[in-house]
Amino acid sequence: MTLNDIAVQTEAPRTQNLLPIMHEIRHSLSELVAHGTHNMIDLHSLPLAPQELAELDEFLGDGEIDLTLNVLGKTRIRESSYSGVWRIEHLDDSGKRIGYFIEIGMIPEILRSQCDDIKEGLQAMTSILAMQEDAS
Repeated sequence: MTLNDIAVQTEAPRTQNLLPIMHEIRHSLSELVAHGTHNMIDLHSLPLAPQELAELDEFLGDGEIDLTLNVLGKTRIRESSYSGVWRIEHLDDSGKRIGYFIEIGMIPEILRSQCDDIKEGLQAMTSILAMQEDAS
């Protein structure tokens, strides 16, 4: 047996950021309950080893909602097992993650309708109903 025959596994060094992030999520959830405060944590900009991201995913677990938006690329929104804690992943055209957020709130901001969009919808509905009334 030579040194080349010995299997070696390497792992990225742990950053020690996982536990503080978990506490920040808990604090943000507490603020949501107490004051309705919405918060977002940008995981993509924080140094985390792959095994720490896997441990965070395990800690958060899976909730009931898992959906994909197709707007300027794909965005995957997953509820965690803790209501009010959401994982938001933005992917490029090749499926590579380009943004990863933990959002703490009643509903992810990306799902909220914008006021201008609501106004346009109201105008469109009003026009359609007016045309139907004129036709009858």
